[in-house]
Amino acid sequence: MRLFFAGLDHTSASVAVRECLAFHPNTMIDALHLLKRPPNDDAPVLSESVILSTCNRVEIYAVFPYAHDVEVIEAHVVRFLAQFHRLPADRFARLLTFSYDMDVVRHLFETTAGLHSIVLGEAQIQGQVRKAFALAQRAGTVGAVLSRLFTRALATGKRVRCETQLGSGAASVSQASIELAERRLGNLEGRNVLLVGSGKVSELAAQNLLAHGAHRLMITNRTYEHARELAERYGAQVYRFDEIEFALARADIVISSTAAPHYVLLPETIAAVQHRRADQAEGPPELLLIDLAVPRDIHPAAAQVPGVSLVTVDDLHEVVQSTMHRRAAEIEHAREIVNQEIDSFVHWLDSQQIMPLLAVWRQQAEAVRDAEVQRALRHMGDLSPQQLATLEALSRSLVNKLLHAPTIRTRHAAEVGEGERYAEMLRDLWGIQG
Repeated sequence: MRLFFAGLDHTSASVAVRECLAFHPNTMIDALHLLKRPPNDDAPVLSESVILSTCNRVEIYAVFPYAHDVEVIEAHVVRFLAQFHRLPADRFARLLTFSYDMDVVRHLFETTAGLHSIVLGEAQIQGQVRKAFALAQRAGTVGAVLSRLFTRALATGKRVRCETQLGSGAASVSQASIELAERRLGNLEGRNVLLVGSGKVSELAAQNLLAHGAHRLMITNRTYEHARELAERYGAQVYRFDEIEFALARADIVISSTAAPHYVLLPETIAAVQHRRADQAEGPPELLLIDLAVPRDIHPAAAQVPGVSLVTVDDLHEVVQSTMHRRAAEIEHAREIVNQEIDSFVHWLDSQQIMPLLAVWRQQAEAVRDAEVQRALRHMGDLSPQQLATLEALSRSLVNKLLHAPTIRTRHAAEVGEGERYAEMLRDLWGIQG
């Protein structure tokens, strides 16, 4: 079996492309089943698969039989993405990165450790990887290899967060957006902030906004109860979603992070609010819109409304880059942990891949034993049941004893990374194919 990866992220594709390929949790299981389905009633192309979809990335991790051509696998994945999202393949195919085997292991481990996030070391990716893995388990599309791979990836991420300071500073998209707001507006003291959405991103934003001196915190969400619960925890004012214009009229900053598959704030709504506010002031008031959702919550044309500035997740680089030089040593430490975990996974994978070879070896030895027993019986005349049992037991015992030490040594070799060398010796000595 081979490992496969296909994906794009904030470094290779704009938010406009990423939102078109994003998978909603409610449709993820259907997507995983479609991904596994062969194109023409042939054998399944992928034996295991997990889809990771976040605001920064859309990635597919899979396992496929060694005999399959990589071109077939890549074409299948492009066709799946185009079919599921109803997009022409030429809209995104050239932006996809494909990789195989150990490159896949390294990418997932580094991703889960936060080394490939917009905000270096951010902690949310750990939960996002865990959720993607859990959904694939529910869909029945993971087996022994991806189960081990994702379990070790999550352990790697935990180690990096516990053993390094990689996540110090702006350690989440929410926190980075608030630092960006401070840079744009000077400070948050006396500012009124509206949070649209009541998920984890909004909760982290609420914590950081209060810590940075925001004056008034307002929260709205399509599910009013969720917004009310979050508002109660942070002393915020809650609005029903159909009251969003009233909340907008009081806001200096809007941070939106819903899971809606469509825009929730349209330019005409923003323009109407700004027009009413301008009638009460000398010119259009300043309004900073921060859209942390993928697919985006705020229509891009809102940026054309007088007095409005619009920021998306792709604009957070200016915050992130300013802290990169301070984290160089932590990045190196994190990569050391990743390398240790990769070595451990490779040893496990070698041990798993050598097991079928050991099974074939034992089957061949058993076939030789049985043939020799049958040949001996033809020259020995009639034997009693007790004598036959003794002969069988003797022959099996000899085979087991002869194979025992080489089997133990081969398994140990696989565990310490020398499995392939021993596998080649077994193939050469016993003429085993495959």
